[in-house]
Amino acid sequence: MRILCAKVSNKKISVLLIASIFLMSILIYGTILKNRFSFISVDKDDENPSTTLNTINLAKESEILSHIIFDSVETDLELTYTAIIVISSHVNNRNRRNLIRETWGSIFSWITNEKYLIVFVVARTTNAKAMIEIAHEAKIRRDILYLDIFEDFYLLTKKVIIALTWAKNKVSFEALLKGDDDTYMHLDNMINFVKNISVTDGYFGNKIINAYVQREGKYQVSKEELQKDLYNPYCSGGGFILSNSSVYKMTLLFDLNKIFRIDDAFIGEIAFQAGITVTQADGFFMFNSACKYEKNVIVSHPNKDPECNNFLLKRSLIDNGKLLRDFQLENRSCLCINAC
Repeated sequence: MRILCAKVSNKKISVLLIASIFLMSILIYGTILKNRFSFISVDKDDENPSTTLNTINLAKESEILSHIIFDSVETDLELTYTAIIVISSHVNNRNRRNLIRETWGSIFSWITNEKYLIVFVVARTTNAKAMIEIAHEAKIRRDILYLDIFEDFYLLTKKVIIALTWAKNKVSFEALLKGDDDTYMHLDNMINFVKNISVTDGYFGNKIINAYVQREGKYQVSKEELQKDLYNPYCSGGGFILSNSSVYKMTLLFDLNKIFRIDDAFIGEIAFQAGITVTQADGFFMFNSACKYEKNVIVSHPNKDPECNNFLLKRSLIDNGKLLRDFQLENRSCLCINAC
């Protein structure tokens, strides 16, 4: 019995030691990253208002970017991407991330020659094993931003703020598509949409207007967070597109200390403050529980069922010529025949 206890004890010590080493590595990396995103301060005697404002904005961005524990995303600094696809993902949702990588996130699924980049944004948990696993996944996949905030539905706003600020500072792009890991995206249609954007300050998706601020339940927002009782127009958070100019204007207004917990409504408030108009766009199906295929689909939500994902992808691949025609499949509008 003593020998057995000793073995168990040694095993526990080994796990704790590994976790401690990993956490220490993260802290060291975080310090390096903070230095990487630090900016040169301007002399206090410089009275140029424009310079002072720029200094304040850079300081705010530096503080926001300091919450990135590690950035494993492989980017081409010589390239201007047609679109950056930012996916909010729970650290435990590796299966969803892999499904995306292997299906609609794969370059082999689409005919476009335009360049795009998919980035998964995850956060911390108290589970040391999960932290080790996400570090390994990030190293292998090279598509993860790991943030120094806790995974929490009510902190999704911070995820979006950090991700958009990262995109502005890290890569050159024409547009940004923000989505969740339970969505399906048709990237050929998305690219065509982006290439035909005719406005400078674009904000497109499933437009929601006259939405009341809820004070109770899952989507509650307190008076302390937001005084008004009616949200400004915004796009459903499952998927929306921002032009490059809109991202730049909105990041100037970001402040992690002045947020409220509903991320899509928050983006709408920031867009309003930045003078950006929300535009209803075709192709954003945010309440597609029946898993109905539409030829013009850009984003379909929810998409938690792998069978739904595969159905939508096969229909898309048949339409773009990447898959041979299947008349039986094409005669079905929905995954389940009786659902439509």
